[in-house]
Amino acid sequence: MKTLKDVISLKFKTSESEGVIFHGEGQQGDYITLELKKARLVLNLNLGSNQLGSIYGHTSVMTGSLLDDHHWHSIIIERHGRNINLTLDRHMQHFRTNGEFDYLDLDYEITFGGMPFSGKPSSNSRKNFKGCMESINYNGNNITDLAKRKKLEPSNV
Repeated sequence: MKTLKDVISLKFKTSESEGVIFHGEGQQGDYITLELKKARLVLNLNLGSNQLGSIYGHTSVMTGSLLDDHHWHSIIIERHGRNINLTLDRHMQHFRTNGEFDYLDLDYEITFGGMPFSGKPSSNSRKNFKGCMESINYNGNNITDLAKRKKLEPSNV
């Protein structure tokens, strides 16, 4: 899945201050992760780096606070190339990713509610999301509806 544009939206509520909301990564080193850290929302994104270290694509943006209040919160991530709009509860933050690449090159799987076990040390330190999610949409696909109709493997949702 190599995309120039992405739109991801969902609603969540939790009483936990830590947890991975969704994660996807690719063989080329690209990744996107949305997680709660210390009850704040953190989006980590990398559209690509090179091995020489002259292009470093990792970008991390933090927004919100006290999101572990067990109230519904809505998130919309709109990406067009390196331009990102991150909206949390109708408060939009615009930023541009680091690096020089415009495409997000993921493998075929994006997981909601946690990260698949990869054996990498970095994946063990992250907690799975505990709470409720609804209205999950990824690039026009209603993930929540597909899961309810069993059109997706529950292990992939």
